[in-house]
Amino acid sequence: MKQFIIATIAVMILTACNAEPPSAIPYSALPETGDAVRGATIFAEDSSPLCTSCHVEDATGAPTLENYAQEAGSRVEGQSAREYTFYAIAEPWQHIAEGYGDAMPYSYDDDLSAQEIADLIAYLLQAE
Repeated sequence: MKQFIIATIAVMILTACNAEPPSAIPYSALPETGDAVRGATIFAEDSSPLCTSCHVEDATGAPTLENYAQEAGSRVEGQSAREYTFYAIAEPWQHIAEGYGDAMPYSYDDDLSAQEIADLIAYLLQAE
């Protein structure tokens, strides 16, 4: 009985440590293709807050996206560049870039549709 109580408490503590809910849009619901041109517009003009508010050359509050397309696929073992980018947008607490705080808004999966996220990903993975 004592072991059961200890195990139950351990599960409760571990559950509390992962307090962030999963994305409103699961990765499996993401359309297979995105429109990079539309993604560029979302990045620069149609997101709230604008991606360009933070992700710019010489940024200090967020990582620059220089070489992002080349590096995204190797950042998390077992995740493709597309999957990594999805979680960086929809569940940003999973991928906090080294040297930066937890400043990425958690609302993009509520504010953007699955197609808009796919478009944004297409843009980010072809941009240089």
